[in-house]
Amino acid sequence: MQSLSKAELLALLAAARAQRERDWLMILVAYWHGLRASEVTSLVLDNLHDGFLTVQRLKGSMKTTQPLVEHPEPLLNEKPALFEYTRGMHGIQRIFPISRVQFWRLLRRYGLTAGLPEHKAHPHVLKATIAMHSIGTAGIENTRQWLGHRSISSTGEYLRVTDEEAAKAVTGALGALNY
Repeated sequence: MQSLSKAELLALLAAARAQRERDWLMILVAYWHGLRASEVTSLVLDNLHDGFLTVQRLKGSMKTTQPLVEHPEPLLNEKPALFEYTRGMHGIQRIFPISRVQFWRLLRRYGLTAGLPEHKAHPHVLKATIAMHSIGTAGIENTRQWLGHRSISSTGEYLRVTDEEAAKAVTGALGALNY
């Protein structure tokens, strides 16, 4: 499954933020929490409580409650930006009142503006990216819980690599053995 490198993610976020704060924040929330397009566009203010985001995942996944992320990189600093953005909203008011199709179109546009290959310019790449960025350090079981997967096999789908990626990793590892 294709995911974004850190540089690609930052380029995508910068392209969105340059055009519209809402779009940047929507992409950022979808990335940090591994949300589907329909999940992020359905968020309401009541999903936010005391610095946490609670989401009932779709497609048979679990309900998750996760802390909003504070990060030293301004493009990745979700918590203060989301608090500022939602100031004045109430109750069941949608945080990002657009359709999942419109979110898809926006991500496609910002992705291409950021120089992403076309096959990476879609919303699901955000979920794949947080999965790939976290599996190696947090472990597959913690990543499974974070993404709201009931089955470890759902999370395991993000571990698939291409022949090219495998060749690069294995030859790099073998080169480091100093035969």
